[in-house]
Amino acid sequence: MRFANGWRFVGIAYGLAITGGGALVAGYDAGGLIFILSPLVAAIIVRALGGDGLRGLGVGIHGPIGWNLLAILLFPVAMAIAVGTGIATGGVELGTKGTAEVIAWAALGNLVPRMIFAACVEFGWRGYLTPALAANGVPRMTNHLIVGLIWAVWHIPYILGSPGYSQVSGWLFAPLFLVGVLAMAVILGETRLRTRSVWPAVVAHGIANALAYAFLGDGVFERINTLLYAPRPDSVAMAVILVVVAIVVARVPVPKDDEGGPGLSIPWAFYDDFEEPPTTPR
Repeated sequence: MRFANGWRFVGIAYGLAITGGGALVAGYDAGGLIFILSPLVAAIIVRALGGDGLRGLGVGIHGPIGWNLLAILLFPVAMAIAVGTGIATGGVELGTKGTAEVIAWAALGNLVPRMIFAACVEFGWRGYLTPALAANGVPRMTNHLIVGLIWAVWHIPYILGSPGYSQVSGWLFAPLFLVGVLAMAVILGETRLRTRSVWPAVVAHGIANALAYAFLGDGVFERINTLLYAPRPDSVAMAVILVVVAIVVARVPVPKDDEGGPGLSIPWAFYDDFEEPPTTPR
């Protein structure tokens, strides 16, 4: 996978995201669809025209079971801890529909479209950019932080085009959002490399969005301190939880047979049927 193609991918994704955000500002709801499709469309264009083809696509379902379980349980557990801490400290009061049963059914009812949206995002960031950087010798944690920073900035057009995206002051929202996204990039990026599949990242992202949608339902909260306890990555509680998980994930030893060269801990088999990874960027 060509190093320059990674940056072409970012440029295309950003261009489409800005177009979508501009459409939202102008009052066209279709801008949201343009935005959410931008990473997938960018990956398709670069793979088709840049010579990378299907290399490193990561559509197989395999890898250690623990990493797949992490993808499934991460956000249900993290959100439960955040909201539970708020209830215990008086920062959250549940409403008449704030029961586990109601929230679970609301999340399940919205799971399919949220998984589709998550796939559009993840087949770009974790499906293309993460392996593109890895295949060119970028160390795994540097890889995740680069992808996370690019991913965070990519959200800006959508946030600007979506009044009420956050009820928190921008001066507090921005750093919390950045920390939460960087932590998620480490976690999702590691599931991508450890399982050699993009699906754990898709599943985790889709579950997170479905649950967040369910928690936003009428009657779920009578009162909530959004800054501290909201079940979304830009609250203090969620940011702390995600950072802790990211640190733990980053410290899990990489098996010897997963080491793919100097500064690059990634299974050789991850490269499937394409060229052997170089040891230096090109």
